[in-house]
Amino acid sequence: MKSVEDSDFEIPDSLESVLRGYQKTGYRWLKTLDKYGFGGILADDMGLGKTIQVIALILDEAQKNPDASFLVVCPASLVYNWENEIHHFAPSLQVITVTGTAPEREEQLENLEKGTVVVTSYDLLKRDIDLYEGITFRFQIIDEAQYIKNASTQSAKAVKKQ
Repeated sequence: MKSVEDSDFEIPDSLESVLRGYQKTGYRWLKTLDKYGFGGILADDMGLGKTIQVIALILDEAQKNPDASFLVVCPASLVYNWENEIHHFAPSLQVITVTGTAPEREEQLENLEKGTVVVTSYDLLKRDIDLYEGITFRFQIIDEAQYIKNASTQSAKAVKKQ
């Protein structure tokens, strides 16, 4: 863990020239955590590109395991930002935003294809948690994790259940 910068985790080719040095280190740190079976918090300051580091992590895993699916849970105001960032930096990834009416969200999750990045909000995950039962995600990304700092809230329980 001490020599993350020197690790041999390769940056996805399409992002090699995009990521800054500290973002590559952050990506390698995330890969190291995953290698040892840990979760973690990427707590860089605002505006330093945490989203693209996570996209690099997802892209790398999707290239190695095309059947893996991923879940991004974020505030409702960021759902479409995540979708846009994924389309921009990793256009090869299939992404869906689980939004809309309850029947629309149910249909989206029932027809979920393997290898998809699912982006939803805390509120919708909380409402739809039963629809996620039986779906396995390789990574669960919790953006703005302060939304679940109180473990007794329904949002925190929904995230931990998934």
